[in-house]
Amino acid sequence: MNLIFFNSHTFLTKEILHSLEKRTDIKTINVNIPQYPASVQTDSIIDKLKSHFPAVVLTINDAGCDYAGKIPSALTDNGCYHINWYHDYPFYEEIFHNRVIKFSDRRIDFVTEKSFLPEMRVKGMNAFFLPLATDPAYFNSIGEVEFKRDIAFVGNSSCQFINSIIDEPSGRELEKLVSLQSRLRRAYFQNPSLNINQYLLENDHLWKGKTSLNDRALLFMVEWLIGYFYRRDFISAIAKKYKNRFICFGDSYWQLFIDPSQVSTDACYYTNLCKYYRSTRINLNVNRIQIRTAFTQRIFDCAASGAFLLTDSRSCNKSFFQTEGPDREIVQFNSLEQCTKLIDYYLKYEDESREIAKRAQKNVLANHTYDMRIEEMFNICRKFWGI
Repeated sequence: MNLIFFNSHTFLTKEILHSLEKRTDIKTINVNIPQYPASVQTDSIIDKLKSHFPAVVLTINDAGCDYAGKIPSALTDNGCYHINWYHDYPFYEEIFHNRVIKFSDRRIDFVTEKSFLPEMRVKGMNAFFLPLATDPAYFNSIGEVEFKRDIAFVGNSSCQFINSIIDEPSGRELEKLVSLQSRLRRAYFQNPSLNINQYLLENDHLWKGKTSLNDRALLFMVEWLIGYFYRRDFISAIAKKYKNRFICFGDSYWQLFIDPSQVSTDACYYTNLCKYYRSTRINLNVNRIQIRTAFTQRIFDCAASGAFLLTDSRSCNKSFFQTEGPDREIVQFNSLEQCTKLIDYYLKYEDESREIAKRAQKNVLANHTYDMRIEEMFNICRKFWGI
């Protein structure tokens, strides 16, 4: 059976296509397709695909599928199996762009965050957890690299995304919940493992009926806002404490919060990011708030590069890495205070951090590449569909 890969040139497409092209047991058909096909395009897209049917179709975050769901319906109606892999919240586009998600026994959805699974399954989706990984073609320890900086953080500020989901009218509505937001900000800074979404659902008397916003949109906005403020303030505190020993590789919005001399916008994922990881003594990872249990790709990429990572605590960390004892592979923190203490410690004991990084690299290259994730994905699909 053919495998059709919807390539909308989004995050993950290069890594997945690279892994698929190595396989000799399938014929991969790489289809360039708009990320959000317009309704007038759907019929022609379906007609062009039909010559390859029946097939297994692989999509990322539903990219290449129209919002009305006509293309996904055509896939299953024509005997195809549909695999989709979410690396973001699965219902974001449903909430904000009215995307129709077509449920079918011939569709399986994977997701990189475990806490999303219950909601997906309640809605009738065949949902499975599949974490991110790394591609050693881009992240490796080939060649000599000297240390150029003590501490670095890689990540965007999220300002642009916040502006995209909170316009002026919704911003005015959220102002009605300022006291609740202040309470949540304090609570999350004290306990970054707090599930804001769950807390709000369990305490809906604090917000329900107090704005004109749709409940799901409100919950999404509030959680994102709390996470945005937390990461902004965390990185700002690190930048203030360590001054020119710290650099933030991200977007230009960071310059609004920290000294512009501590911000670099030239990090490119597929070209120089590996080198930046390797030339930094301590790479700092502060996850987005929606990553409640798992991790971004950064934790695998940094490790694959042979670089030392200091990351915030997540429940999945200990399932994938040794987090304690003399054989630890990553070091995690639970607060800003603990983070700075660990930074100071590992700046002093550099040999120890290098040994930790070597163990993490060995683990990741042996167990957490995209070749392995694709194989795991196919194994689950074969078992579920019996093919």
